[in-house]
Amino acid sequence: MEFLGIGYQELLLILVLLLVVVGPERLPQMAYQIGRAVRQMQMYARAVRDEFRDEIDYLDEQYRTMRGELDLAQKTLREEQAKLNQGLAELDANFRAAEAEASQALAAPQVSEQAAAGAGEPAGQTAEARPGNAGGEAPAPPLVF
Repeated sequence: MEFLGIGYQELLLILVLLLVVVGPERLPQMAYQIGRAVRQMQMYARAVRDEFRDEIDYLDEQYRTMRGELDLAQKTLREEQAKLNQGLAELDANFRAAEAEASQALAAPQVSEQAAAGAGEPAGQTAEARPGNAGGEAPAPPLVF
């Protein structure tokens, strides 16, 4: 058996030297003081260990609490993002439908105007020769929004 790298022979030698140096009458008192000091060091070591354990438990609890709050916030943000994406898709669909409707509404009167204008012109008369189009200007392009 070895304790801190000290075997039986070394331990016996230390005890004999201690007996010679301290003396037989003070040896029990010294052993008591050494035992008390070891007990106190063990108590301090236990207190430090318990303090560290308490701090680690507290930090672990705080971590779990923060993680739960973070997960809840992340879930809420994802739900809100889904709602916003859905609303954006609806707005985009409505905008595209309104754009198509407006394009059709603008194209229909233009076609009917051209048909009415073409029907009222004498044969062979072009858009440049129409009255009100003096100077051979090209017709104005239609307004598109």
